[in-house]
Amino acid sequence: MEQYLTVKNFSKLTGVTVRTLQYYDEQDVLKPHHKSDVGYRFYSKNEMLILQKINILKYIGFNLNQIKTVLKDNKFDWLSSLNLQAKILQESIKKMQDSVMLINHSITWYKADKGEPNWEVMAKILEVLKMKQDSAYQDWIKRNFTDADLAFFGEMTATQNNEENAALWKKIFADAKSLMYLPPSDPQVQELARIVMNSANSQYEGNEGLKGKMWNLMKSGDIPEGFIPGYEKEIVLFLNQAIGIMFNSQK
Repeated sequence: MEQYLTVKNFSKLTGVTVRTLQYYDEQDVLKPHHKSDVGYRFYSKNEMLILQKINILKYIGFNLNQIKTVLKDNKFDWLSSLNLQAKILQESIKKMQDSVMLINHSITWYKADKGEPNWEVMAKILEVLKMKQDSAYQDWIKRNFTDADLAFFGEMTATQNNEENAALWKKIFADAKSLMYLPPSDPQVQELARIVMNSANSQYEGNEGLKGKMWNLMKSGDIPEGFIPGYEKEIVLFLNQAIGIMFNSQK
């Protein structure tokens, strides 16, 4: 004859509170095996197995309504659901990693005896991190940049006039496009090449690696649409030829 457990004993055995078990019953997630005439709940081994499923599903992030569906629907699409849950958890991990990055930035700032973190810089870093979550940029950023690169971008955004920078590069590209009928060695093009190098050196001061990485991405055409105002791959290749000639003439 099967032994049944009272709700208190079932609670002690499973580590789930009596109130939670009552709530599961009320929400039709986990019903007791039966109730006595006066309403006492009794549980069997079968409810123990169901509770194990509930605990596992909760742990991997399913909410109670989803769990209810899983338990009641024999045709539940497990594969799609688990893939979706894995994606959600991966996004959570990314957000936690980004949070760690912000914390580390604060620690570095504090260790440099600068006192309270620079909240403006932190806010700009957060803007760059949020950009990572945009579907248009996410894969591109993940493929090309490190967390240190993103932190540098954030500080650039906080410490430089971004509207002026955007306007400057838009004018550079427009001017270069209007001069593409000339050879890259032409004095007008060479002057523009010097402006490009001075602007890049000013914006990426102290980070030659990231400056080179961005220029190579621009040369390859691997730039999301709208990321750099006025950008066109052909213009960058033209400017790159001019910069090469400029450097060779300085040797």
